[in-house]
Amino acid sequence: MRVTYRREMKVKAEMDELGVPAFVPMRRIVQQGRRLKNALEPAIHNLIFIHASEEKVQALKKSRPELQYMMRQMNGKMEKIIVPERQMNDFMKVCTTSPDFIEIVPTEGIRLRPGQEVMVVSGPLQGIRGNFQRIDGHRARRLIVSIPGACSVTIQVKTEEVTPIP
Repeated sequence: MRVTYRREMKVKAEMDELGVPAFVPMRRIVQQGRRLKNALEPAIHNLIFIHASEEKVQALKKSRPELQYMMRQMNGKMEKIIVPERQMNDFMKVCTTSPDFIEIVPTEGIRLRPGQEVMVVSGPLQGIRGNFQRIDGHRARRLIVSIPGACSVTIQVKTEEVTPIP
């Protein structure tokens, strides 16, 4: 969902209080302006993932006007983005495993070339599925886990840690 005015951490805290699972992808900031700073901040401002039923989300939206659905065009009409559970779990695992080495980009910000769909078979990302390919601005191949219409996360993995999915 979209959250207005960079209130993603406030809304996450509210969701935690209500017992509603929510996730905000974070990244490490080392330098801000001229000052050194070592802190985590939301990787994509105004974005929060909420795990709840349609009825629960509707109730949350009514009580919190800053929450808005993220939409994408599908088959000529606008539809809410609903992320399958396995895809969300893979995305969260990549984001939380090493916030120092990931790169989160809007989906339209990554130009994908045909890549091999793979599964990570060893290491801290074992079990994650994604595309394994070279992307602009990076020398080595990277694992890309995408949430269509929202964003993609990329992380460098070794070739021997992945196996192709037929």
